[in-house]
Amino acid sequence: MSKKVLLTGFVLFAFCFAVAPQTSPLKELLLDPVMRGAWVGVLVQTSDNPPRTLFAVNEDKRFMPASNTKLFTTALALEKLGQDFTFVTPLLTDGRIEGECLNGNLYLKGAGDPSLTRERLRDLAKALVTKGVKSVNGDIVVDVSAFSDNRWGAGWSWDYLHYGYAAEVWAIALDRNSVTLQVSPATKEGQPAQITLVPATDWLTIDNRIVTVKSGEPRWSIWRDHWERVIHLWGRIPLSASPETVRISVPSVPHYVGESLRATLKEMGIAVEGSVKVGQVPSDASVIAESQSPPLKEIVHWLNKVSDNLYAEMLLRAVALKERGQGSVSAAMQVLRQQLIDWGIDPDDVQLFDGSGLSRLNMVTPRAIVKLLQIARTRPWFDAFKESLPVAGKDGTLRRRFQNTPAEGRVFAKTGYIGSVVALSGYIQRADGSELVFSILVNHYNAPTRQVQACVDKFVASLVERVKVSSTNSLTSSASNN
Repeated sequence: MSKKVLLTGFVLFAFCFAVAPQTSPLKELLLDPVMRGAWVGVLVQTSDNPPRTLFAVNEDKRFMPASNTKLFTTALALEKLGQDFTFVTPLLTDGRIEGECLNGNLYLKGAGDPSLTRERLRDLAKALVTKGVKSVNGDIVVDVSAFSDNRWGAGWSWDYLHYGYAAEVWAIALDRNSVTLQVSPATKEGQPAQITLVPATDWLTIDNRIVTVKSGEPRWSIWRDHWERVIHLWGRIPLSASPETVRISVPSVPHYVGESLRATLKEMGIAVEGSVKVGQVPSDASVIAESQSPPLKEIVHWLNKVSDNLYAEMLLRAVALKERGQGSVSAAMQVLRQQLIDWGIDPDDVQLFDGSGLSRLNMVTPRAIVKLLQIARTRPWFDAFKESLPVAGKDGTLRRRFQNTPAEGRVFAKTGYIGSVVALSGYIQRADGSELVFSILVNHYNAPTRQVQACVDKFVASLVERVKVSSTNSLTSSASNN
């Protein structure tokens, strides 16, 4: 046997001898029956410079990241736009005010602001009231030309597009391009359920076939064809049931926003003679009023705490608009690839097709995510980035996880979930003052998702107390392996 083979064997033996007794948390994760047949990728590092790797398995393999995609979107937006960046949505006209009439069209120009609300739309309309306008002799034109690809992302599934978490993506948004539908039982058995939309709107029609029954469990379904404005409901709800809610996406968003502006003007006593159209603002149009968004650091706070897909998609395109003059996903990915190279992240470790993680075409390695999290710690926007992450047992998508465990309040991490995908990546602040950076991606499991999440949470919680990080780059267990 050659010396080279003997030396290789000795190194491998020494490595196994040094590491095997110290990786019990990872072994527990991988050997849990819940993980049987699943693809699991894990990387845990210290926050030292350079970082030390504590646990790793399949860290260089590609996984569907689900909403961990938002970590890249958030970091890119903060890097390219700046944490104090704000969106400005203007209301313009190509006409003149003569007496109480505005002779000309109204233009609402989308600038990529995901946070535009009905209240802010009302504030824009108030500018016309202030000028004494009581009628508009023209159309309402909504300009969404800032983004060149709209509606949905590549790799999104057709069967959830009617839900609010898959809202249409345009250069303009209103109340997250969705409405909340509430189903309540009627007062008598046999009557149709009571249906409420918040906010109330005539843009959607309800086909209600949910019947109130005497007893049993609520069992009702909902559907809206992607291009239609009819919400179909069927099933049953018992008399004793509490109201149930679901968020529904709104179709044809530009027209919906335009009609909402028309309705708002009408409430203020301003009649619009023309119709709602989609077009572009002419170069000679003048600004009537502008609506400014909160700063980006507040926008990403909402984005990650609740994992808002629309916010992520619009921010991704907004970065491309600023950097390349084209608000498209393809342009955004060009910007992202160059930024990854500048950060020292292998761009081949990151293949994204959207900004939210809804796409099943997305592929990312745990190595890339941890590297991104490490880089973020060095950037001037890190506080805004970290504060946007859900806190274990406290808020956001982690508010019900890690409660009454050592990890509560110590884990700041982005969750991720789509069918057969669970992800969790972020930072662990340990009682001894050290900080760990981690990413866990699980794909292709067939156990219940809650069980997979519980298995992941158990591993993360073990990192808070059970694993001690010594100054000699070794790991020890601070307690028993129970």
